[in-house]
Amino acid sequence: MNDKFYEMVGVIDELSDTLEKLTEIQKEVLDAVSKDDLAILIECIKKEQACSLKIRSIEQKRIKLQKEMGLENIKIAELPSKTNDSNIQVAIKNAAHRLKAQYKVVRTSTDVTRFRLECGLRKVEQLMSKAGIDPKQTDMNTFDGMHTDFHA
Repeated sequence: MNDKFYEMVGVIDELSDTLEKLTEIQKEVLDAVSKDDLAILIECIKKEQACSLKIRSIEQKRIKLQKEMGLENIKIAELPSKTNDSNIQVAIKNAAHRLKAQYKVVRTSTDVTRFRLECGLRKVEQLMSKAGIDPKQTDMNTFDGMHTDFHA
């Protein structure tokens, strides 16, 4: 059972690392937006999609592992109480703390990025309106293939 707990620490660390990577991508997005560089922005969206898929995969791995341990429906923060091994308890607490901290960082970063993108979109809409184009009447299908899932 201890092996499973250590495996869980690895899964939690992998999730933290992926969230850290997502934070770095958010910084790239902000840079691309400030430079009005659509090509870099598109690449960032692809990277975000890859991170989103990886996060889903890690979460599935975590759920499967917890089920194998007989601990399904247990929150990560509750895992240390499910073992008597103090080394495992410390390892899980540290991994969970890092995950929680990294999640807060990525949430903040995502909020800032979303705000900057929305400001940029409003600016584009204003420019379109000044040019006599109604932004609500434009055909958004011209951007086929450029979709992302921001619910990562």
